[in-house]
Amino acid sequence: QVAQHQKFAEMAENNHRRRLPLPAPRGVLFDRHGKVLVENQNTFNIALDREQSGNIDDTLRLVAAATGADEAKMRETVNRRRREPSYRPIVLVENATLEQVIAVKARRLELPGILAQEVPARQYPRSEMGAHLFGYVSEASEADLARPEYAGAESGSMVGKAGVEQSYNKLLMGKDGDRLVFVNSRGREMDEASVNRPVEGRRVQLTIDADVQRATEEGFAHYGFNGAAVILDPRSGEVLSFTSLPAFSPNQFAGGIEAAEWKSLRDSELKPMQNRAL
Repeated sequence: QVAQHQKFAEMAENNHRRRLPLPAPRGVLFDRHGKVLVENQNTFNIALDREQSGNIDDTLRLVAAATGADEAKMRETVNRRRREPSYRPIVLVENATLEQVIAVKARRLELPGILAQEVPARQYPRSEMGAHLFGYVSEASEADLARPEYAGAESGSMVGKAGVEQSYNKLLMGKDGDRLVFVNSRGREMDEASVNRPVEGRRVQLTIDADVQRATEEGFAHYGFNGAAVILDPRSGEVLSFTSLPAFSPNQFAGGIEAAEWKSLRDSELKPMQNRAL
């Protein structure tokens, strides 16, 4: 207790109080006329609280059986983040379906430490529109956290990885909040002490004209061509349309891309991840 006072003080405090994160929504992106281009929607993550989980191997096995999620992938995620504080939840299933959420909630007595968290997720336009313009968001890697442009991000944070999402990441990220709750000896939430609301990221208006962007991409599709096109206003240099094809769907990344989907994009001979316009 003397040599490791801080460690045991935190353990004792976490016996009855727990701080739960509230992720901040990223800032909305608008076109030059105020039309919404990229916004947020609420989704669910299934997460693991290691302090309450008991036998983690058994827990992951049960979660996989109940939800159909990849047990090996969940185990790899837990191993990768094992050095983080044990009270910080680790997301096992991103963008969980309603059926998956119901499955874990119905087994809450068998799955102590498994949480269904409602979180904001990125919502991009239909299919692949503006993919290379907007970029995409994904969970910050250890390499990302060491880079100055991602200062303030933590393990598990969703950060911009390309396009406008990356260039304006600091503005768009916002500030996470948290809830301080009282829990009983079984880790069940009994009362709420305080709430620190998250702050939404800055809203950003682009010079892009949504109608021109859509027409440019439809023109390529009509003639069956891939390629790149950038349309500028010659009076100011403002970018009205920024197109690169073939492309990808940023929504694939917003919900946590599957390994097979990522491999298909990465290995494709058409190189859909390459920004031809730049």
